[in-house]
Amino acid sequence: MLEADVIILASPVYVFHSTGSMKAFLDHYGYMWMVHRPHEKMFSKQAVCISTAAGAGMKSTNKDMNHSLFFWGVPKRYKIGLAVFETRYSHLSEKVLKKIDKKTSSVAAKIKRHSGKVHVSFLTRVMFFAMHIAQRNGFNESDKNYWQEKGWTGKKRPWKNNN
Repeated sequence: MLEADVIILASPVYVFHSTGSMKAFLDHYGYMWMVHRPHEKMFSKQAVCISTAAGAGMKSTNKDMNHSLFFWGVPKRYKIGLAVFETRYSHLSEKVLKKIDKKTSSVAAKIKRHSGKVHVSFLTRVMFFAMHIAQRNGFNESDKNYWQEKGWTGKKRPWKNNN
């Protein structure tokens, strides 16, 4: 993920949320949340959350994935939720395939337009500032040391020097 230009997270809808496998993946990378040990490379990335369902639940599924992306520091995130009314790709109607192409092409154009030009949002800056204050004292010694080594408890910010 750290070397990727774009992160794509995809999940079918299971009981109005992402799959257990996706949840396990997101939990595995919980250590990279801003409250713990975020990686500076994440603050310059774009990401896409894609969910499909036979009927409904795409919004909450994409929200699951988008939530982690935000707390990893990813500044530009897109969501594609598609009700495909089918369980197999080979059975999708021409109308649904055209809808998929239109939505994915639109997001791809936005990604291309913002390539190398993403900016950290005000909300991310506020969240980072809150974590910066919390890490000055630190409730977890490892996290506190990480933040101090990065210089983030001082004036350095990860989006200003992405090594």
